[in-house]
Amino acid sequence: MVNTSRLIFTPEDLPLVVDAEQACHDGALAVLSVLCHRRDRDIDIAFPALVEMLQTLSLGKANTYHDIIAMGLPAVARERWEAFMRTNTSPEFRSQLLGEAAAQGKAEGKAEGLAEGKAQGLAEGKAQDVLTVLKIRGVRVPTAARNRIRACTDLDQLETWLRRAATATALDEVLA
Repeated sequence: MVNTSRLIFTPEDLPLVVDAEQACHDGALAVLSVLCHRRDRDIDIAFPALVEMLQTLSLGKANTYHDIIAMGLPAVARERWEAFMRTNTSPEFRSQLLGEAAAQGKAEGKAEGLAEGKAQGLAEGKAQDVLTVLKIRGVRVPTAARNRIRACTDLDQLETWLRRAATATALDEVLA
């Protein structure tokens, strides 16, 4: 049987990287070391080296490392990390680092909203088509049925109702 407790890095296995030159040389090791030591009371001594390292990376990689560090630290240490970032990095660097994530989230939200709006618009248009065809065919549509048709967002269902409406002489033939 394999002893899995030795498969995980511990603070004894990996010293905390506090030297900026070492952190800049091997950023992944610096991030891993801070995660291994995340519960150390003096974790803050690694923060200056981490900030120097982040500032040498591409924005995308710096953003990823920053997020890994922030997510990997316990709440109290994370608050100290974020406070250190606010006071020891330029506003431009912070806005680039954190702004990229915000911009990506905003773009994703906008795309999602547009897709939802398009689907809603298609459903509303198709529902109106069903009602128009029924009106042209002289089929009476009570308010409750009209509301049901307008409330439907299932494009396949609306398409089925539209096809049925083209030949229907009564509402129950459409909605059945």
